[in-house]
Amino acid sequence: MTRHGRAKLVPPKTEPEKQVLDTLEEVSLPEQEKEPILTELDNEVECSRCHEYMELQSNFDKLMYSCESCSFLLKCV
Repeated sequence: MTRHGRAKLVPPKTEPEKQVLDTLEEVSLPEQEKEPILTELDNEVECSRCHEYMELQSNFDKLMYSCESCSFLLKCV
């Protein structure tokens, strides 16, 4: 019974509704391939400008690679 003393009546499901529900339960979404999560960064990478090694540096909230030879900065997102 509900709050006002009346019973809430729910009509029984019809045959087409049951078929749709059964079909929806059987259908599953195709599994999406998950990209691997990068778990570690290289300490040194090759500079795209001068081909020397760039070193990984960090500020409080940023990671970046910097090249001492040409002063190129590569920010990690």
